[in-house]
Amino acid sequence: MSAPGHDHSGSPHDNFSSDLPSRPRSWSGYRSHSPVTKHGSEKERDSQDDVLIESPFTDLGVSELLSADTRPTFVCKVSTITNDVFEIVFANHALRSAAKLWKAVKKTSGPKQIIQSTAPDIWPYRKWLEAAVKQSGTRPEPMLFSECEWNAFVIGGAWLVVGGSRYSHVQSRSPSVSPTPSSTSISSQAGSETISNLKELTQRVNSFETSPNETIVAPSYITPGTPDWTLPHPKGDLSQHVIFTRSIDWGRTPLGDMNTWTREFRQVVNLMMGNPHPIAIFWGDELTVMYNKAYADTVAGDKHPRLMGMGFTTAGAFQEIWDFVGPIFNECRATGKSVAVSEQNLPMERNGFLEETFYTWSLTPLYGGTPNILGLYNAPFATTRMTRAVRATQTLLKLGQELNKAQKIPEFWQRILTGIEGNGYDFPFAIIYSVAEDSDGGDEDSSSASATSMDMKTCVLEGALGVPNSHPAAPIRLDLKRARGGFIPSFRDAMRTREPKLLDINDGSLAESLLDGIEWRGYGEPCRSAVVCPIRPTNGENVMGFLVIGVNPRRRYDEDYSALIRLLDRQLATSLASVTLFEAEIQRGEDAAHAAAVERSRLSKELENQRTRLQRMAEISAVGMFSIDPEGRILEANDRWYEMTGHPRAQEENHSMSWMGVIHNSSIELMKMGWDRLSVDKLPWSGELQMNRPWNDPNTGDEVDYWILLAAQPEFSIDGQFLSLMGSITDITLQKQSEKVADMRARFTEKLLMKEQETKDLQKRQLQEAEENRRRQNNFIDITSHEMRNPLSAILQCADSIATSLKETIRDNVKTGNSVSSIIEAAIESAETIQLCAQHQKSIVDDILTISKLDSHLLLITPMPVQPIQVVNQTLKMFNTEVQMSEIEMQFIVDESYVELDAGIVMLDSSRLRQVIVNLVTNAIKFTKSETRQRTISISLSAHAEPPHDGPKDFRYFPTEKSCSDVTISEEWGQGTVLYLRFEVKDSGCGLTEEEKKNLFTRYSQASPKTHVKYGGSGLGLFISRQLTELQGGEIGVASEAGVGSTFVFYIKARRAFGKDAHIPHETIHPGPQPLNAPSKPPASRVSSAPASLTTMASLESNGPSKWHVLIVEDNLVNQKVLAKGIKKLGCTVHVANHGGEALEVLRDTKHYSGREDDGKDLTVILMDLEMPVMDGLTCVKKIRELEREGQLNVHLPIIAVTANARGEQVMAAKSSGMDDVMPKPFQIRDLVPKIEALLSRA
Repeated sequence: MSAPGHDHSGSPHDNFSSDLPSRPRSWSGYRSHSPVTKHGSEKERDSQDDVLIESPFTDLGVSELLSADTRPTFVCKVSTITNDVFEIVFANHALRSAAKLWKAVKKTSGPKQIIQSTAPDIWPYRKWLEAAVKQSGTRPEPMLFSECEWNAFVIGGAWLVVGGSRYSHVQSRSPSVSPTPSSTSISSQAGSETISNLKELTQRVNSFETSPNETIVAPSYITPGTPDWTLPHPKGDLSQHVIFTRSIDWGRTPLGDMNTWTREFRQVVNLMMGNPHPIAIFWGDELTVMYNKAYADTVAGDKHPRLMGMGFTTAGAFQEIWDFVGPIFNECRATGKSVAVSEQNLPMERNGFLEETFYTWSLTPLYGGTPNILGLYNAPFATTRMTRAVRATQTLLKLGQELNKAQKIPEFWQRILTGIEGNGYDFPFAIIYSVAEDSDGGDEDSSSASATSMDMKTCVLEGALGVPNSHPAAPIRLDLKRARGGFIPSFRDAMRTREPKLLDINDGSLAESLLDGIEWRGYGEPCRSAVVCPIRPTNGENVMGFLVIGVNPRRRYDEDYSALIRLLDRQLATSLASVTLFEAEIQRGEDAAHAAAVERSRLSKELENQRTRLQRMAEISAVGMFSIDPEGRILEANDRWYEMTGHPRAQEENHSMSWMGVIHNSSIELMKMGWDRLSVDKLPWSGELQMNRPWNDPNTGDEVDYWILLAAQPEFSIDGQFLSLMGSITDITLQKQSEKVADMRARFTEKLLMKEQETKDLQKRQLQEAEENRRRQNNFIDITSHEMRNPLSAILQCADSIATSLKETIRDNVKTGNSVSSIIEAAIESAETIQLCAQHQKSIVDDILTISKLDSHLLLITPMPVQPIQVVNQTLKMFNTEVQMSEIEMQFIVDESYVELDAGIVMLDSSRLRQVIVNLVTNAIKFTKSETRQRTISISLSAHAEPPHDGPKDFRYFPTEKSCSDVTISEEWGQGTVLYLRFEVKDSGCGLTEEEKKNLFTRYSQASPKTHVKYGGSGLGLFISRQLTELQGGEIGVASEAGVGSTFVFYIKARRAFGKDAHIPHETIHPGPQPLNAPSKPPASRVSSAPASLTTMASLESNGPSKWHVLIVEDNLVNQKVLAKGIKKLGCTVHVANHGGEALEVLRDTKHYSGREDDGKDLTVILMDLEMPVMDGLTCVKKIRELEREGQLNVHLPIIAVTANARGEQVMAAKSSGMDDVMPKPFQIRDLVPKIEALLSRA
């Protein structure tokens, strides 16, 4: 009799199927030496490896049980056993790892004839397998084969399970399945009974001899090393258990003092102590117990050591099982016959609770050398785990059979309860829920799907075992997300982990109050634990239900119990997958059938509609439609056909080819040819036919020929037989009549086309002449501009030189006579007059060039990332000298909106903006400097998100001549935000009357005729400013009052710089008046009259022009001489060259040329003309840049083009050739210096 937890021969962690208590401990001859214990996926993987052929056998749920068994086992398909070759669908690891045995078993599945003739030792085993199939109703006799004894039985009428055992220690058992005492089998001798196939599967309890060359399992118990431990002074080593037994005062028991024991009794107790199996002796009427070490370990449990020497029915001994074994003990003592009991259920309380145990035990009377029975010899053998395994396997098989019947998910839940209903001991109660989508409707009975997420999920009660209706533990519906209490928290945990969850009263995970009122199945005792199993199919991730089952109250939840739950969970998952697939397949079939029916109905209706539609179309069609059989008879024709052909409708008139009579003789041959093409060649045909009946023109009443267009298509059977001909006829009489008119029109059109071509040729010649005239005009302007600019440059530089020299003389306080001083002053005045005249002539040339571009639509707006404030500052710097000389106070103001809209860097054409500002500031200076009152000019800058329309009093924009397209939409403007920059130039000049303002902004127009007489000018400045403003998406206007002053306002469209364009360095802007790049003025707002050129020269000297080495490349000797003289006055060293070839020679003598670094001349910058003999400037700069790339020049030399070619495209051509900057002629030396400084600072 064995205690739970101690009744097996393996590890306490082995699963219940791999450690049946009757399994031999020496089974090493036919198993691998890897550990038997397996958990989780490893166990499942072994089970899957054992399946040799995929078959429905795996659905029975016993493959894992057989895989874990350490005895050789295989499964065959019954229907193939009698074939010539049969199939082994399953072989466990124990069999496959024993190579010799596995080879012998596989041979038995081979062809019968070969086995019978070549392997006579195998043939009887093959015949025995076939006989086992035929005797499926009874268990066949065991068969000895390959050093094993084999048993076989049939499962489900389809599978033969064959297991082997070592034949030298076979004991045939007949275990009882029922755990109740009334089912215990009692007999006077050991025997075998007929048992079920399932019990035969789990009852293969055998042991095998160990091969000499294989590892022997170490013994678990060694007997005491003494011949007689009952002697007063025994010899040899005594075990601790023997020492403990000797310490008992046996004199107080019915056994008496050890000195009084008889020789026969001493032999019995020595045999008991030396036996490695559990043995106990019950002596006397009180059945005082003495037992060995194996009994203490496996039967007594925590009753040891107090059990030693106690009476059987004494409190603390085996009082709780006396009702079960007492009659057997009494019968044995009364009759003197030995008794054997098989697998009796004995509820023992030895580990703190009443425990379910099963034992096969025997009683043998002991006479003690007397004629009377003095005691009983008890040999118990624990079968608890085996019996539980049989019970679990029966439940799983029953569950599998029930689940195989389920075809729909709602039925699946009920089949689960039916499958486990018969095992009330391992499942004292059960509750099953399905997971359904939450809805507002009534209660649903089941669900078919569930998401892992608990949102909007509801658990629906599907059924229960042992749980009354309306019990708190089993509500009808549960909100999986919001519900509290009961099993809901465990449901959530199980849904997340996807694994069974154990709940226990002791750790608080199972509320004891939740179990009140449950009608306990099995032993009728309350459970202390429960398990929640999430049910999800193996082919999906969604949990579709929960199974709550109670744990056997007389059993620990150990590894065996856990293995049962895992097998149950896997069985449910596999079966649910099959049901979902089957249900989905049925649903797909039903959906397909429904869709097919709907489609058939739709097609029928559509066909009927199509037929009706075609019939209506034929009735109202403007063409004649017909169908003709192979004989040429009319089958069908619409009214229009009879109307057009004139064919009689009477059936007697419808004979073979009768319709040929309505065709004119001139078209008969064509129609015959068409008939052959249709009927013989089997090809479509169409042709124009003249009819016999005439056609009357509705307009003139004239009778003309009647023509139709016939188009027909033949219809053939599958075998190519001509069935019918279908076609239509269309009235084409009007088309035929139109052909004559079309011919006349074609000839007339041909004449018109010739005239049109002549006109196009004339227009082309005129266009070419106009293009040539424009080209000549541009060439003339370029030549004129070049010829005017060249002398102007010399004039300006000479005048500047005279003025500078004389001012230096006065500044240095040269002592001269009054007459000389007056002459010098007169010379200064004359030089300044020359400057003004030359500057005026230059502005006229610039205006002429701009007007030329505007008229030719050649002026383009080229956006670049610029800082508007910097553009204004640089432009106003040009007027520093003039405003100082005119004693004008000039101010530049930046509005706060400029900073708020982040207009620091924008995309616009700075050259066109500068040109407008120059025109407006020039006019402001011209009309202000002659005033006697305070002379002021202010320039304001602001930014706006929309076109600005505000302005001073009486301000209005000049109406635009035409709508302009958005100039900022092209890619070169970028993707920045659109902004509008507003500029305002306000002066305190003479102002304008209303009449004078009307004449502004038009070509060659000034405010009044006296304006030109008094102030000069060409009348182009404001016109050009208006044109440039409109080209940039803006407007310009004026507000003025005579005698007060004028305010000119314009705005242009721009885009905020975006991406890499927005990262050019710029200073932080502060709204308000901005500092101008002009010499400081006295507090009286009057600028100093000191010569501006002297200040400029002083600043240049401090910045290092004296260290510059300048190369001037100019073919005009006058310009060369004047420019060199001006440069030398800055303190620079000057070199000259007459053309590009000489310039290259000069470069070879500089230190920048490879090899001349030590002895070469220095060179800082090159000033180069473009149009020169021998080698022009563009060619020269290209060669210089090529020398730099080749490494012959070791630096990048700054080169400025000095040219009279001032058009935009000419400037761009110069820069693209390699020029760093362009200085258009005419210019003054002080204009050139900033360009040189800028290039050197970048270098």
